[in-house]
Amino acid sequence: MGFADSYLKKHRLYGDFISRVPNGELGYSVVIPCYDEDGITKVLDSLWDAERPRHAVEVIVVVNASDADAPDLHIRNRQTVEEIEQWVRHHQEEIDHWGQKDPDEAFQVHTLHVPDLPAEKAGAGLARKIGMDEAVARFNRLDRPEGWIFSLDADTTVEPNYFTELERTLEKHPPLNAGIFHFEHTLEGNAYEPSLYEGIIRYELFLRYYNQALRWAGYPYAFQTIGSAFCVRAEAYTRQGGMNTKRAGEDFYFLNKVFQLGHILDITGITVWPSPRPSSRVLFGTGPEMIKWSQNNDQPYLTYHPDVFRALKTFMDQANQYYKAPEKDQESLLEKLDPVLRDFLTSVNFRGELHRINNNCNSLPAFRKHFFHWFNGLRIIRFIHTTHEQALSKIPLHQAAAQLLEWMGQSPAENYYNLLQFYREIEKRSPKIL
Repeated sequence: MGFADSYLKKHRLYGDFISRVPNGELGYSVVIPCYDEDGITKVLDSLWDAERPRHAVEVIVVVNASDADAPDLHIRNRQTVEEIEQWVRHHQEEIDHWGQKDPDEAFQVHTLHVPDLPAEKAGAGLARKIGMDEAVARFNRLDRPEGWIFSLDADTTVEPNYFTELERTLEKHPPLNAGIFHFEHTLEGNAYEPSLYEGIIRYELFLRYYNQALRWAGYPYAFQTIGSAFCVRAEAYTRQGGMNTKRAGEDFYFLNKVFQLGHILDITGITVWPSPRPSSRVLFGTGPEMIKWSQNNDQPYLTYHPDVFRALKTFMDQANQYYKAPEKDQESLLEKLDPVLRDFLTSVNFRGELHRINNNCNSLPAFRKHFFHWFNGLRIIRFIHTTHEQALSKIPLHQAAAQLLEWMGQSPAENYYNLLQFYREIEKRSPKIL
């Protein structure tokens, strides 16, 4: 029996796509959803050129479409499949730096062509799930729960130490369940209009501002949740029920489940480079944000008011005091909160949930774990939106980002570009470990 037999029986949607027996030394599986893409060989080249790890690597490209997609899209997908197959044939003939007599044994690329997904479910989540479940099945054949699944996007490239830095990290943190890689969008060049680079600077700054604001507020699970910038241990993947099939935001929902396992680390020694391209492939994220920016780049880029995070900080700083607290002490703590947050907690039955959590926890660490499983990233987003509907207005991003830096004891930078570079350095210098 393999470690994932139960998971695959219960959660897998399709049978095996790959008939070839996995390399006995397989340690890493890179999953890449691919929908109406051109230039797929760019990401394959960056993986091929990466430093050689001690274990074999498989790349699983899920070329997918729905049964409702236009015929010309299906044609382009078939061309992508042919492009991958040509790339594989070319590299099978090379003697490369992976140091194997048969390079294909150390580095294999598999194409999963799934052209007929149901239209109502087709999307990034389902494609990523198909690939990740296939990776789990491959590790399961070897009964290797310690195998690692990398999530990558078709328009992303990686640093040469993509695999070897994880190996070095695992030597220092052997029980790791997931790793979050540092990411940086390309901020200049000739591939896109200059205004698009201005847009990606703002969008990436927003992602980092939001993450750092949650960390400053005391949220223990404040990690970046970018689909192309994480890896997860195969056993941890199965323990949390695997990838979901959401059409967008699947990475956010999945990672927030994995974070609950603990042993999560920012691996800042690895950088991946997502593309800043506009795209409507998913409902939200970089592509749609860049489309929105290109249509409204004469408008201020607004974001959440930093005061909402100050309200969250007051609540999160109180967390330990709610453990086994008498009702009158709970009421006293709640009175100190922002009124909108207090009303929000009432609307989501905080007192009842607090009673349940306290009844099921016999230690403060267990209480904190359950407390923040309940007050999780989704509930935080709901509160932030509620606050901006009832009490606060969004403000220009550069003002919000500068204000947070002041609260963190840092000197604000002068413009969007410098602010982003400052936030990048903060995240690289101060990796989070859970």
